[in-house]
Amino acid sequence: MKQYSKREFLKIMGLGIAFAPFISLYSACSSEGKPENKTKANEPAAEGSTPVQPQTDELDISKADPDDIILLKRTDAQFAGLNKAFNGRIKKLPLYIALCKTTLGVQYAIAHARKEKLPVAVKSGGHSFEGFSSNDGGLVINLSQMKGISWKENEQVSLQPGCLLQEIQDAIFARKRLIPTGSCGTVGIAGLTLGGGYGFFSRKYGLTCDNLVDVEFVDGKGQVQHAAANKELFWALRGGGNGNFGVATNFVFKTEDMPATFHAHVLKCRQLDTERFTAALQTWFSVSETLLEEDFCAFVLNGSTLTILATTFGNQNKLAQNIGPLLSIADSATNSSTELPKAMKRYYGRKGPILFKNASAGLYQSYEDIAAIAPQIFEKVVAAKGMIYQINTLGAAINTSAFEAQSCYPHRSLPYLSELQAYWDKPSQEAGLLKAFEEIQALVRKQGITAQYRNYPDINFPDWQHAYYGKHYEKLQQIKLDFDPHNLFQYPQSIAGKDA
Repeated sequence: MKQYSKREFLKIMGLGIAFAPFISLYSACSSEGKPENKTKANEPAAEGSTPVQPQTDELDISKADPDDIILLKRTDAQFAGLNKAFNGRIKKLPLYIALCKTTLGVQYAIAHARKEKLPVAVKSGGHSFEGFSSNDGGLVINLSQMKGISWKENEQVSLQPGCLLQEIQDAIFARKRLIPTGSCGTVGIAGLTLGGGYGFFSRKYGLTCDNLVDVEFVDGKGQVQHAAANKELFWALRGGGNGNFGVATNFVFKTEDMPATFHAHVLKCRQLDTERFTAALQTWFSVSETLLEEDFCAFVLNGSTLTILATTFGNQNKLAQNIGPLLSIADSATNSSTELPKAMKRYYGRKGPILFKNASAGLYQSYEDIAAIAPQIFEKVVAAKGMIYQINTLGAAINTSAFEAQSCYPHRSLPYLSELQAYWDKPSQEAGLLKAFEEIQALVRKQGITAQYRNYPDINFPDWQHAYYGKHYEKLQQIKLDFDPHNLFQYPQSIAGKDA
């Protein structure tokens, strides 16, 4: 059997997954150039451990073990598949994709990027609405192979960044536990958490980032940090960490008891006109103020059809009573009570890539924030087939002083989050939808609504720095200087150091 050099082996690996069975055999036969502190992909570093770290500038990627990292060039067979984004509208072409399998692999990737002076983007699930998890001409750290899930003391769970929500739910529901995450099954835990993260359970348990216990993190200098030991870093990673300072390689979450049953009401109002729409919107805001912490409600306008989703994992009779005013104006209504693991699968969503434009459409305090522009929003959504305007309930436990002090997420006092969505099948449909999209955004800005959710970015947001991060942006700039002083991690809306 021919003995390959590591450089030759990495080249072979570009041929595809057919060669995967040979990885472990090669690793067992060769240890040339391996640093000693490797953390295997399914073996996160022990909490509180302080292994001797390699000197990042001394790491030579040509000597890296393929169990840690595979560096792919544009000509390698695996490159095109790994370069696909969930949003088919986004087309970017990095110079390298570093397929990282361990924390040490991430350190190798950072060392290589520093050596070649390349900007770095980080991809876990690849759902960034504006493609911020890739770049043109730089290096992308791909974490999709890092899917380790393990249990710790006190029902805490350790998750690696490549874990998708559907994989996490399968694992934790089997143990009758719960983390408050989003609902889209193919979203990665890393991006969701680092930007905040909300869903059906957040009004009871807080944002996804509020449930973090620790984060293993490789900073822009290539050094491994444990965020729980650094108050400022941990604060920044809870709401401001999306690819700004380095790479999260492991998350530790507290978990809650899994509710047995999930109750859902789906209400439909069809063939709306402007008057009926604004009346329904005002009623929805009024009803949503009566919800309990276990409840969630979404207002979804698609064309002239309004769908209202009201859910609870608590008192279903109380929810039915509270949404009575909405039931009275609906054309149809259905309800269900389902075992929670089965119920969550209904909301996993479509698999990509798909063609779309989504963005935050503002966080609101009340109906009064948008009352003046609601009729115009309705008319533009109806006129642009494929456009959706949605409002979701936040508030309750999200807006607590303890969570606010621990996290840089700045919009806790605003109990409603809206989003604008546009979907199309043919390229010829894109221009018209984007024009309507921007017209609605202009209405929102004119109304004085400036707060936006970082996980629903838009490349065209003016003053995105304060739209996403509020009063915390300048503090985040200092943290950027501390952990990524050379601005290795960058994209069009990345946090920049104060001197940049």
